[in-house]
Amino acid sequence: MKKNVKLPASKSSKAFRKIGAGKENPRTIANLRKVLALTGVLNSTLKLSELLALIMKTSSEVMRSEAASLLLIDEISKELVFRVALGGKGAELEEKFRVKMGEGIAGAVAASGKPEIVNAPQEDSRFAKRFDDSTGFVTRAILCVPMKAKGKILGVLQAVNPLKRDGFCPEDLELFETFADQAALAIENARLHGEIVKQEKAKQALKIAHEIQQNFLPDLTNRQYGIDLCALTLPAFDVGGDLYDVISLDPNRLGVILGDVSGKGVPAALYMVRAMSEYRFLAPQAKNPAELLTLLNQRLSVNSPFGMFLTMVCLVIDKHTNTIQYSSAGHLPILLRKTANGVPEILKGAQSPPLGLTAETAFFLNTVHLETGDALFLYTDGVIEARDKREKEYTIERLAECVKKEASSAQEYSERIFEDVRRFTAGADQHDDITALTVVI
Repeated sequence: MKKNVKLPASKSSKAFRKIGAGKENPRTIANLRKVLALTGVLNSTLKLSELLALIMKTSSEVMRSEAASLLLIDEISKELVFRVALGGKGAELEEKFRVKMGEGIAGAVAASGKPEIVNAPQEDSRFAKRFDDSTGFVTRAILCVPMKAKGKILGVLQAVNPLKRDGFCPEDLELFETFADQAALAIENARLHGEIVKQEKAKQALKIAHEIQQNFLPDLTNRQYGIDLCALTLPAFDVGGDLYDVISLDPNRLGVILGDVSGKGVPAALYMVRAMSEYRFLAPQAKNPAELLTLLNQRLSVNSPFGMFLTMVCLVIDKHTNTIQYSSAGHLPILLRKTANGVPEILKGAQSPPLGLTAETAFFLNTVHLETGDALFLYTDGVIEARDKREKEYTIERLAECVKKEASSAQEYSERIFEDVRRFTAGADQHDDITALTVVI
C-alpha cells in the first residue's frame, strides 16, 4: 500500500504547466481538458449554495473518487465546517461536523497551507476517526488540498477513496490543486456577489424607508395653517430620528412640535414614527402642551426599545391673540427674533427631562406673547453641533447671528439657516440629522 505523500503547494499556473507538459501522455491530455472545462463549470453560477454543491460533484467526477468533502473556514470561530460532503455516508457530514485548525488531515492542511496525499490514513496519528465512527464510512485514502484566494486560505478540499485504485498519486494532486485554485476563486467571487446583492437590497430597503418617513413628515409649503411656517430636514443617513409636525387643534389654535430621537438610522426612524403617531392621537385630547407631553411620555415610557428616548419642544399657537404656550422635554431652547429690535434671544422657559425615560416625569407650561412679524426658531442639535473640518461646532450664537437680518418669510429664514450650515461644514462629514422649523407670526 502506498504511504503518505507530502508535496509543496503549487499555484494553479504551475499546475497547468505540469498538466500540459507531457504532450504524449493520454491521461495528461485528458486532465488538461478537464481543467480547461472546470472554469466554465464553476463560473456557471454565482449562488454560493449551488456553487458549493457543484464543486463537490465535479470533485468526485474529476478525481474519480468515492467521496469528496469541502470544508470552509468559519471567520468567527476559526474552525473548519463541513459545508458539503458527497458520496455514500459522506452525505451525513453536511453542516454536521466542525474541525479545529490543526485537527485531522483537513485541519493540518488548513493550518499549514500545504497539500497532502495520505494513502494510509488509519496509520496516521493525525487522522480523525470520529467522522468514520459517526457515519460508518471507511476512509482508505485522502487527497487534501487548501483552497486559496488572494493569498488567503478559505478552506480545504478533499477527495476520499479513489475508485479502482489503491491510492492517490502526485499526478492526482496536480490536477486537484488546479481545481481547488479555480474553486476558491469561484467561491470568493460568489461571496462578493452575495455581499453586493445584500448591499443593493439594503439600499433599496433604506430608499423605501426614506420615502415612507418623508411622506410621514408634513409638507408645510402645501398646507394653509393661517400662519407662516417652514420646516427643512436633512438626515445624516437615509433615514433619521428628527421629527416635526403641525396640526390644527381648532379654528384658532395650532399645535407644533419638533423633536430629536436618541440615536440614528433605522431604529431612530421607527421610534420617530411611533412618537408622531402617538402625538397625532393625543394632541386633540390635551388642554395644553405640558399636559400633552405628560400623556405622550406615559405612552413612550412603556416598552421603550433599546433605552431610546426623545427630546421634544411642543407649542400651541393661538392665532387670534398671538399667544404661544410651550413646554420642553429636554430639548434645545427656542430662539425668538423680535421684529421690534431684530435681536434674537433665547426663550428661558422651565425644562423637563426627555420623553420615554420614566412615566412619572412632570412637564412645565410656559407662555409668551408675540407681535406681528416676530419669528420663532426651533431646531435640533444637528444644527448647532454641526462641525467644520477642524471639528469646530456651529453653535447657537452663530444661529442667532444668521437670523438677525429680517427675512420676508419663514421659508427664507429656514433656507438661510441651512445654507449657512452647509457653508460652515463644507468638506466635513455630516454627523447628525439636521432639522430647523421656523414660525413667523
